[in-house]
Amino acid sequence: MKFQAVRGCEDYYPQDYATREAVFEVLRRVAASYGFSEVSSPAIESTELLIKKSGEEKKEQLFNIVKRGSEEMSLRFDLTVSITRMFVTKQKELPKPVKWFGLERMWRYEAPQKGRLREFYQLSVELFGSDKPEADAEVISMALGCLKAFGLGPQDVVLKLNNRKLLEGLVKHVAGREETDAIIRLIDKSADLKEKEYIDALMNEGLDQEQANKIAEISSIRGTPNDVLARLLQMQLPPESAKGLDELEAVLPLIPQEYVMLDLSLARGLAYYTGNVFEVFDKQGELRAILGGGRYDNLVELFGGEKEAATGFAIGYSTLSLLLQAKGKLPNPTTGPDYYIVGIGANETVKARELAGKLRKTNTVETDLLGRKLDKQLKYANAIGAKKLIVIGPQELASGVVKVKDMQSGKEETRPLNDF
Repeated sequence: MKFQAVRGCEDYYPQDYATREAVFEVLRRVAASYGFSEVSSPAIESTELLIKKSGEEKKEQLFNIVKRGSEEMSLRFDLTVSITRMFVTKQKELPKPVKWFGLERMWRYEAPQKGRLREFYQLSVELFGSDKPEADAEVISMALGCLKAFGLGPQDVVLKLNNRKLLEGLVKHVAGREETDAIIRLIDKSADLKEKEYIDALMNEGLDQEQANKIAEISSIRGTPNDVLARLLQMQLPPESAKGLDELEAVLPLIPQEYVMLDLSLARGLAYYTGNVFEVFDKQGELRAILGGGRYDNLVELFGGEKEAATGFAIGYSTLSLLLQAKGKLPNPTTGPDYYIVGIGANETVKARELAGKLRKTNTVETDLLGRKLDKQLKYANAIGAKKLIVIGPQELASGVVKVKDMQSGKEETRPLNDF
């Protein structure tokens, strides 16, 4: 019986791993350029902490580790929980704003889909301590900066932007009630529903036909910032929505306009978002969201800290890599050694290993481990993508001079063995 990786999890062979690490290197470099510091946390968190952020409905998606006595632990499904917990621990002593990011592995038990795995990697960026529009603009600009670093532009991706206060105020006004979480979640999923399905689902939440139609009309508002703002300014907005609109208008001049579409159907489902929210999609609409985030000013307090403004975003490797591959922009780093050294005879093999030891101080080097003849070693060196080849035979051993061959160009240079 052959065993395979668990469904929804991926193996990373050397080339896959090198590609992933090359993507991570770019993300880390962009984060550092914005002044964010990397942090790390345990993969295991208390189940109570994990569901406190997202509610009981997320409990079914947790990979539970163990329950012994009063302890119940699960694998994390995102990093915002862990990083916020870390912030709360040292909240009073940290200079504000705090700008942290993590790039780690996470787990979510659900049906695997294209770009959505059970085990996945995610960059999570969190900014604590500022309620200013500049903080929202910082994380939005950094999110776009991550994509720009791979050569993706406004012809490739679109940033959809909305504000939870704006949307929730309108929904409460139409629905005539304060509790609107279920309706907001439906709005967030409306793009995946046919019109009748969407209206019926809204009516199943207690809305009448007129209310459902009005909610559908509101959630269909999308377009360029100028067009949507003009339409909103003509509406009689409730106070909560007016405040949300002010927050949107404050951040718009601070971010790259060429990427932005205002979309009132965007809600980022989870109830803890409190202000501006955003997601980035590929322009063709073939993939799920590449990244998403927003403001969550109540989360620190929810986790036992003092009330503190916070905003951030997350970008998943699975969907990002699919987009980069489709655009021909996925890194393709070489995994072969810098040198492959052949020793033709016994004495020459000893010299080859001696030279390999010297070169390994600053290079990656391979030598033969199977006692193969010259032709098979040359084929192997080519197969593994060795960058340079050195062959040590009796003549090279006697003269102390070898030829170093560039495997890509075929050019050779002569060097004394003592020069290495």
